[in-house]
Amino acid sequence: MSFKSVTRTCLRLMFIIAGFVAVNFELAPRLASMRLDFTEQQLYTLSPGSRQIIQAVVEPTDLYFYFSSQAARDLTVMRGYAVRIKALLREYERVSNGRLRVHIIDPAPFSTDEARAVELGLQQAPIGKAGAAVYFGLAIVDAQAHHASIGFFALEQQTFLEYDISRTLQTLTRPARQVIGLMSSLPLAGGFDVQSGRTRQPWRIMQEIDNAFEVRELASDVDTIDSALNVLMLVHPKRLPVTTLRAIDQFVLRGGRLLVFVDPYSEQDRGDYYFGIPSKDKSSDLAPLFKAWGIKLLPDRVLGDGRYGQFVAMAQGAEPVWQPTALGLSPSAMNEQDVITAGIGSLNLTTAGILSALPGATTTLTPLLHSSEQAMPYKTASLDHLENPDTLARSLKATGERYLIAVRLQGLARSAFMDSPGALTEAQNINVVVVADTDVLSNNLWADVQRQGDQLVTVPWADNAVLVLNALDSLSGSDALISLRSRGHYSRTFTVVEHAQQQARARLRDMRVELQGRLDMTEKGLAELAAGRELNKQLTVEQQSSFEQFSAEKAVIEKSMRLLARQLDLQVEGLGTRLKLINLGHHHAHGSQARHGPAPRSTNAFNPFSTVNPCATVPTPWFAKTAHASKAALMAKATSPCNRA
Repeated sequence: MSFKSVTRTCLRLMFIIAGFVAVNFELAPRLASMRLDFTEQQLYTLSPGSRQIIQAVVEPTDLYFYFSSQAARDLTVMRGYAVRIKALLREYERVSNGRLRVHIIDPAPFSTDEARAVELGLQQAPIGKAGAAVYFGLAIVDAQAHHASIGFFALEQQTFLEYDISRTLQTLTRPARQVIGLMSSLPLAGGFDVQSGRTRQPWRIMQEIDNAFEVRELASDVDTIDSALNVLMLVHPKRLPVTTLRAIDQFVLRGGRLLVFVDPYSEQDRGDYYFGIPSKDKSSDLAPLFKAWGIKLLPDRVLGDGRYGQFVAMAQGAEPVWQPTALGLSPSAMNEQDVITAGIGSLNLTTAGILSALPGATTTLTPLLHSSEQAMPYKTASLDHLENPDTLARSLKATGERYLIAVRLQGLARSAFMDSPGALTEAQNINVVVVADTDVLSNNLWADVQRQGDQLVTVPWADNAVLVLNALDSLSGSDALISLRSRGHYSRTFTVVEHAQQQARARLRDMRVELQGRLDMTEKGLAELAAGRELNKQLTVEQQSSFEQFSAEKAVIEKSMRLLARQLDLQVEGLGTRLKLINLGHHHAHGSQARHGPAPRSTNAFNPFSTVNPCATVPTPWFAKTAHASKAALMAKATSPCNRA
């Protein structure tokens, strides 16, 4: 090769290298700030709502992520979740332009880091190797040393990771507790009962609300509602005066948030007394306001559902009877894209109402809870004289329509009282959540009370309280926080289990109806023969044989009916257990995340396949429908088997 050729080759290489260096120096600063998120639901990309909350942080703020990495070295699922948390926190740090500073801390036992973690409100769980304590939480500290924390990241709450971090960050900019106004015709807050002459204890749901918010009770005859309230919680509004309706109307139009529970047949409502005679009217409505907001509550109708109906004990010691109006809602009946309902495991309602949108409505209606297509409306009058418990089940004729049970209303709304001088006539964006059931708040549909030492402890076995607290959290937050939605499902739920449950329950209902028919015929035959005995008539040998045959058949039928419920539980639990083991084995082999369960604050047990609530044996009257739902774990969620590889 000639000298000139070598020279030209060297010059070309020098030009290429120089160009490469120049391009890198030019693009490096830009590439450093560029991030590509290829996850299906943009798990590592902050939403506009979170960015808005970050922009409100003016002074330097520290985010301390405490994770006991060494103690949790065998907890593969938790370690995988920790990677996601770290990455998302770094994104908060990047978007803040340095105002948020992330610190990753592995607190050693009995160290100053551990002491600081406890001081900041973090919790430890003895789930590490040999029972070692594991910290897995976040503390946020501002420039004035104020702090807010997430005590422990529950794996079941992965869906709401961004929501929880942003909400915690926002509490530092608004350190005072949010104020909830409560107006209720039901005794949620307890008090003196005139009829019984005794003091009533507050409902357990009120204790949960009191733990999270400042609650102010309001009378039902107010003419104004204080704008200082973040949310008005309205429960069972029965025959409110026009002045109160106007006050609620103006509160909502001024930007106040409203959570309202109405009911066509509230089983917690004892009814009003007129001249010593109890009224049968147990309904509540906000018809004038609902009309202005573009919805209505179907009057004198309750919802029955062939898919979500449950077996309930109608009286003490009685056999459970399937009731289509005693609803046990699964996630398929919930909006998984709204922060209020997404990820909730189970809800129990009874004699719930039906909501529908009005034509020409200016508001945007977002369904939160709905029935299946195997549903129908029942007249409320049919509940007043329910002599045969099977009446509702036998008369169920599905319409094929999905009915709305709870909705969120947002957007443009006009006043229901356009003739009020000086009052607001419209608002560009209202925020209202409507639930067509008040019994969802009652103790017996979601929780047990157990005594631990000198204290009474609430042990939830359904997520009714989760629904209420999520709604209050969402409504009391800023518009930025409300805009956040469910994100980041790591895995798919076991829909095959739910399908198996439906099929098993359908077969059980059909078999029960058949057995009940045989039982009725048998009892009729026994009654006829018994009538002959009472008249001192001597039974023939054939009649005596028939009597003994009828008696034996009755015993066999009743035993078969008792076994049916048990067979259903065993079948569904067996399928659930097999799928759970397959799922855990798959996660162990591939290092993926475990399935997640209920939404924030949920206390369901790990086993999502059980349809039996052990508390169903507690004696309950008709209005206290004991649902067959998953029993809550008595220990922290972190100790769930889903946390282990």
